[in-house]
Amino acid sequence: MVAFQFKNGLSGAACTVLRSRPGILVVLCLILAGGPAYAAEPATGGPKESGESATGVALDRIIETPLSVRESRERAQRAVNELSRDIQDLKQNVVTLNKDLRVLEENLLFPANTRFHVFVSLNVGEYFRLEGVELRLDNQVVSTYLYSAEERQALAKGGKHQLYLGNLSPGQHTLSAFFVGQGPNGREYKRGSSLRFTKEQGPKFVELAVADSEARQQPEFMVREW
Repeated sequence: MVAFQFKNGLSGAACTVLRSRPGILVVLCLILAGGPAYAAEPATGGPKESGESATGVALDRIIETPLSVRESRERAQRAVNELSRDIQDLKQNVVTLNKDLRVLEENLLFPANTRFHVFVSLNVGEYFRLEGVELRLDNQVVSTYLYSAEERQALAKGGKHQLYLGNLSPGQHTLSAFFVGQGPNGREYKRGSSLRFTKEQGPKFVELAVADSEARQQPEFMVREW
């Protein structure tokens, strides 16, 4: 019998084998026993790649959790609500500022001692539809205005339209108003009304009132002082 060294490529271990049939069987047994253990090792990749894959999967699961999505939506909704409140507060501040500026402008342009207001009121619906007004002060045209359907509806609900704002010196004055619209049966209707008044120190208010007269079945036009 001859002894020789044989290096097992699968297990990486060296062994001495007798040149005989029992020796061959022993070698085969060792190869078969070592083969499956070696084949169980992964062909590609290593522990590092497996760890990175597991971390990525876990991160995806955390991001896509329904609870986290709901919390993100709630935070976004709270941010939107806060922004809406800030915008509404800003709008309210702008409205208040514009009102203050308008009052300041009126006080500067129209001092209280000489201020003169003329308003239009409407209490009609059956006998007259107002379309326009021309206003004259001491025979001078100071204002003309044409009304839309929306403005007529607002006046019919009790609103008042400031037709004129200006300065007027103390003393005797004459105010004339001419109304244009449609009367009964859709006919064109034109009427005028005048008021002679005395302007004193302080603001002065005059109202141009249009109302239906049930007794006369036609509109009435009045110019009256406040």
